[in-house]
Amino acid sequence: MLELEGVRAGYDEIEVLHGVDMHVDEGEIVALIGSNGAGKTTTMRTICGILSPSHGRITYRGEEIHTKPSHEIVERGIVQVPENRDLFTNMTVMNNLLLGAQTDEAIANREENLAEMLDLFPRLEERKKQRAGTMSGGEQQMLTLARALMGEPDLLILDEPSIGLAPHLVQEVFDVVEEIHQQGVTVLMVEQNVQQTLQLADRGYVMENGRITMSASGSALLEDDSVVEAYLGV
Repeated sequence: MLELEGVRAGYDEIEVLHGVDMHVDEGEIVALIGSNGAGKTTTMRTICGILSPSHGRITYRGEEIHTKPSHEIVERGIVQVPENRDLFTNMTVMNNLLLGAQTDEAIANREENLAEMLDLFPRLEERKKQRAGTMSGGEQQMLTLARALMGEPDLLILDEPSIGLAPHLVQEVFDVVEEIHQQGVTVLMVEQNVQQTLQLADRGYVMENGRITMSASGSALLEDDSVVEAYLGV
């Protein structure tokens, strides 16, 4: 579904990704783990067209997308949930949700999708007339996920969806990700909670200093001594 081949990218003259190779098959949950500064968010931004690679290529369903602007990548079915949420805080929950429907197909199905989101996230139904910036961090994260789903993604890219949340809300986020996946959405996620992420993921990649250093099934990575020592604190 998605493939990165020899991707190099960065900011101005600073290269962050040094030849990244990875792929995501349709129907999978794939995790990308690594320490802070490893290049995970840069990878996500490059896939989504926010950054352009200096070398290598990215294909989605056989089509090269690394030269396309981000709005065209969204039109092909790739939607990102950014780490910092990027909500319109002075707008209502409802208006934030409606802004998630940007493609022609998503706009046509907007009312139906809106009903589904309010059913999937009952708290948003209660808060739909409230300004997004006045909600709790957990509620804002649910709004960010729902807004992304309003775009009808085939591939949902999650960048640290549980960051800064209380433990009970972290579990709620993971439950929602699993439910989204069961509805047929392919998921690529970066997440600080390595254990829960690898328990959920079909496969995972370990990134260090802008390079993929290991790839295996989620369960195999959880049993790897180097992963356990580096990321699980054991």
